[in-house]
Amino acid sequence: MSMRNFTRILFFTIPYLFLFFILALSVIAPLLEYQRLEVSRNLYEILHNICHQMPTRCLWIYTSPMALCSRCFSIYLALFMLGIFLIKHRTKRIYWKIAILFLVPCIIDGSTEYLGLRLSNNILRFITGALAGVGIGLIFFPLYFRFVDSVTERG
Repeated sequence: MSMRNFTRILFFTIPYLFLFFILALSVIAPLLEYQRLEVSRNLYEILHNICHQMPTRCLWIYTSPMALCSRCFSIYLALFMLGIFLIKHRTKRIYWKIAILFLVPCIIDGSTEYLGLRLSNNILRFITGALAGVGIGLIFFPLYFRFVDSVTERG
């Protein structure tokens, strides 16, 4: 395997490892907390940097909330799953209109809840988060694939 191919493979796996790491920590934290292991607190603290972790807005495993709220968890899950699909097809075209269409429900759900106009529920948060994850992925991954191509072609 040439150095260029190795670099391409390395670059292509970085976002998926990062997303997998976030998802895994989110699920492992409540499992460890259920076992009353102190290390669970560290996992919650790590993920608190990217999510508010309000227990009423989290999915629960056993008797503990996940380390990501339902909306954040579904965003990362959708990004991970879409990324695997897009890397197989090496899509470099950005679908702006579709991406924005997928982002709108999450923006409406989140902003109306934040403004106190209504209360959302975890099912709606999960669905709108998954749609937002797809919307973000339709923009991020094609840009990332272009970046990887430009870096590996020069090198």
